[in-house]
Amino acid sequence: MITSVDSIISEAIDEVSDDLRRMSLSIHSNPELAMKEVAACKLLTDYLENAGYGVERGAGGLVTSFVATFESSAEDGDGLRIGFCSEYDALPGIGHGCGHNLIAISGVAMLVGVRRVMEQCKIPGTVKLFGTPSEEALGGKITMLDRGVFANMDLLMMMHPTAGYSGSWHSQCCLSMKVEYFGRASHAALAPWDGVNAGSAAIVAMQTLSVLREQLKPDWRTHGIITTGGQAANVIPQHAAIDYTVRTGVAEDLEVLRARVLRVFESAAWATGCTHKVVEERAYLDNRDNPVLGHMFEDIMRAQYGGKPAGESGGSTDFGNLSQQFISLHAMYDLDGSGAPNHTIEFTEGAASEDAHRRTLFAAKAMACIASKCLVDSGFWDKVRKAHNERQER
Repeated sequence: MITSVDSIISEAIDEVSDDLRRMSLSIHSNPELAMKEVAACKLLTDYLENAGYGVERGAGGLVTSFVATFESSAEDGDGLRIGFCSEYDALPGIGHGCGHNLIAISGVAMLVGVRRVMEQCKIPGTVKLFGTPSEEALGGKITMLDRGVFANMDLLMMMHPTAGYSGSWHSQCCLSMKVEYFGRASHAALAPWDGVNAGSAAIVAMQTLSVLREQLKPDWRTHGIITTGGQAANVIPQHAAIDYTVRTGVAEDLEVLRARVLRVFESAAWATGCTHKVVEERAYLDNRDNPVLGHMFEDIMRAQYGGKPAGESGGSTDFGNLSQQFISLHAMYDLDGSGAPNHTIEFTEGAASEDAHRRTLFAAKAMACIASKCLVDSGFWDKVRKAHNERQER
């Protein structure tokens, strides 16, 4: 009896569905912020190690990162090196409002599916799961990329829940920064003229940035919050702080917008007599899905759910930096059909639902099938590489 690759993958993932559900709910009920995902990392690595994968913890020097590896014992050549990414950090205040508990288990599911294909069909190659912390802040994948964790991979893939599905999500470039203003404290009633108001500098900066929006291009975004504005109403604030983010459609524009925003922060300091300091995080670059892989994913989703792929809806990811170098796919799938947007309480609640679990496993099966097609169909893989090389030459 001949068994199809799709059937092999579906059976393998279904076998671990209950395990994946337990891990997803555990991560969901214990949300951990960026670089603090200790429990989630331990849960995933212990499971993978017990399942027979070679596990490297602390990959790239990040405490809550890992790499799980399976190498085929087939002797017919080296084969492809395929990698999947899991994320598991949460958002402050609303927990897993971006569904990273589902992204965590989706990576495991894809790994399990492709491993089974390699074993059962005796296909040479290596498949890895990269546990990537701190996607919501700081950009764990960028650090891991710089430190060579992804070196020599032929293909990188991950999936993300949202409202709708897409295999061609072009994310925004993103740069976050922390701005501090330093003034001089004084009694706000007895001698306000002796003070230098750092809180006023933060207000001037935020108001000026709001005015600046009139001249921004349609795909540019600026947004932020004042995190510290003072500690007592009767004291002129000597310190204030802002967390701010700028986004653009392409990397070239990011530098232009960055320069404008930095001038605003400087001018607010000058206008109020304060000094200031800006600390920038690593820039997230725009995601570039491989069109051959993306079209196959969209075809599978369309056949299952109908409708058209979702349009570009903004947002950023540190996976974009990987997509600039590697053949890749950052697939988007529908969370639960509710239309709830990411980063909301409604999305957090949906990420724990049975329906979201089922949809996650279906999308993971689709992704594992696409990865396996790259393994078994040399003509398809040639088309994938050709599309990647053409994009790189532009």
